Amino acid sequence: MRTHSRWPTVAVSFVVGFASGCVQSPNGESAETSANDPTANVQSAPLMTVNQLMHAILFPLGNTVFWAQSEDPATLARDPMPSSSPNPLTGLYGGWQAVENSALGLAESADLLLIAGRTCSNGEVVNVDDADWIRFVGDYREKSVAAYEAALTKNQDAMVDASGILSEACLACHRVYRREPTPGDATQRCIPGPPAAPR
Repeated sequence: MRTHSRWPTVAVSFVVGFASGCVQSPNGESAETSANDPTANVQSAPLMTVNQLMHAILFPLGNTVFWAQSEDPATLARDPMPSSSPNPLTGLYGGWQAVENSALGLAESADLLLIAGRTCSNGEVVNVDDADWIRFVGDYREKSVAAYEAALTKNQDAMVDASGILSEACLACHRVYRREPTPGDATQRCIPGPPAAPR
C-alpha cells in the first residue's frame, strides 16, 4: 500500500430547503395542489455567501472524504452515542458510509453554486452564467462523484487518487475566483482575473 498523505481540504458551500408532501402553500393549498401552479415553486434568494457555503457544507464534507486517505474509516470506534455524534465518521452512519455520503453531498452541493443571486463575502454577486464558473463547478461535481465511486471500493489507494483529483478541481476554481492579491484581502473574490500567486 502506498503512503497516504492528506490533501489540503478545500471548501465551497450552501443551503436549500425542500418542502415535504404535507406542507401547505401560503394560500392554504396542499403542496400537491400548489405543485401544479408554476408560481408555487419560485426559488428563494440564497441565504448564504459562497464563503459561508464553503464553511458550513463543503469544508466538513470535504474533511470526511479526505480523512479516508490516511485512515481506514472501517477501523474507527463508534461513538458511545452515535445518533448525537458531531463526527460523521463515528456517528450512526459512520465509517465508509460517511465517506460515501459526504462525497455525494459534495456532488449535490455543486448545484448550490449555480443558484443566481449568491454573493461572495465581499458583496460581489457571483456570475453563475460565466462559462468558466460553470465549467469549474461541473468539474468539481464530476470529481466528487468519482470520489464517491472510490469510496464504494473501500480502498484507501483509490481514495488517495480520487481525493487528490477532487482537491485539484477545487483549487483550480479557487485560483481564479478566490483571489487574494494580498493575503487577507478578499476584495477581489468572485471577480475573475489573473490567478493569484500561490501562497
